[in-house]
Order: sequence, then C-alpha cells, then structure tokens
Amino acid sequence: MGLEALFKGLTGELKTRAINGLFLDEQYRVFDNVIIPTRRGSTQIDHIIVSEYGVFVVETKDKTGWIFGDSRQSEWTQSIYGKKYRFQNPLRQNYGHVEALVEFLGIQHAQIHSVVVFWGDCEFRTPMPENVTRGGIFGGEFKRYIESKTALLLFPEDVARICSALARVKERAGVLDGWRHTQEVKKRYNSTTTCPKCGADLIERESHQGGFFLGCSNYPRCRYTKDL
Repeated sequence: MGLEALFKGLTGELKTRAINGLFLDEQYRVFDNVIIPTRRGSTQIDHIIVSEYGVFVVETKDKTGWIFGDSRQSEWTQSIYGKKYRFQNPLRQNYGHVEALVEFLGIQHAQIHSVVVFWGDCEFRTPMPENVTRGGIFGGEFKRYIESKTALLLFPEDVARICSALARVKERAGVLDGWRHTQEVKKRYNSTTTCPKCGADLIERESHQGGFFLGCSNYPRCRYTKDL
C-alpha cells in the first residue's frame, strides 16, 4: 500500500470516528480499527457499531470525483480529472469482515448490517444499494442509514456480551498486530488455495469462454475470483 493510499484510508477512518463519537446516540457503542482473529488468519475492520438494532460493520473510503460501481462487480471505478482508477468493490471487501464477525461473535448474518461510507467530494454516477452511503456534515447519509434500522435484533445481554468480546480484542491488541495482519493479507492474496475475502477454499472453475480461473467455494455469497 502506498503512502498516499494509506493517508487517504486513515483520513476516512478518522472522519467516520469523529461522526460516530459526536453524532450517534449513546445507545450505539463504537469500536474503531479492530483486528478480529479467525481460523484462517485475521481481518481488520475500520469500525464496528453495536446496538440493540444489530451490529454495523463499517468500511470507509476516502474518494473524490465520480464513483461508478455495481454490487456484482469485483472492482469499481473512480473518475477524476479525466483519469480513471479502479479499486476493490468495498461491499465484497466488507463481506469478509462480516464473515469474520459471525464466526468470532457467534451471531447470525441477519443481526449484522454491512455499511460502506465514502468521504471526500465524490458523486455516485451509478445507482448504489442503500448501505453504500456518503458521509457529510452531522454524519450525512451514513448516520441516517444507521438510524433507519429500528427493528430490535439483539437483547441487552447480547449487546453487553458482544461489547465485552470486542473490548477484550482491543485490549489485547499489540503494536505489531497491524503489521502482522498486513503480512497475512499479502500472503492470502498470493495464495492459490485460500480466498483472501472470506477465508474459504479456492477451487478451479471453467468460464463460459472456455478458460479456467480460481473461484471461492462460498459462491454466490462470495464472488472472489483469481485468474490462473
């Protein structure tokens, strides 16, 4: 990861952290930059928000310009100053985070909300799912989306247990955990046997054009593919 990309990522996370702390009601408990252990390594989550309305898993992006994307695409496009840049579909990126929390916390998928928040002067140029939001003054679409979830999904004792588990993970985190996680991610992306998104096995598949590629065994829930 380049220094510019790292700086932008940190900027987006800090903005989301400020919104979480300043504008969300006290019934929402916020955990920032959490590294969750899994059976196949670790995964780093920008923000986890816990409430009786469910667990919100937040992926942040700091982008400017026009944003083009579809939930089914593996990559989205940023267009700025006449140039186009591709980046990983953040919904797919967050899928691995959700899977890690289901395993770690022992809760159901239906009790988790996957949320993507874009910061920066960006504009969506294609229709986006409701859980792909933009941050703004007083939280913007991001805060409104979280507060729109009013169905009770967790009992107070569930919230307390989840918060306790996340607090313990944060307390045990060492200064080298982030570096170790980065090395694990690089290793998984170079692997021909493990999906870097959700940790499931990669299997060889044949495309409609007759070629072969590696696909996640969790398909269609995980649509990660890798060229052979």
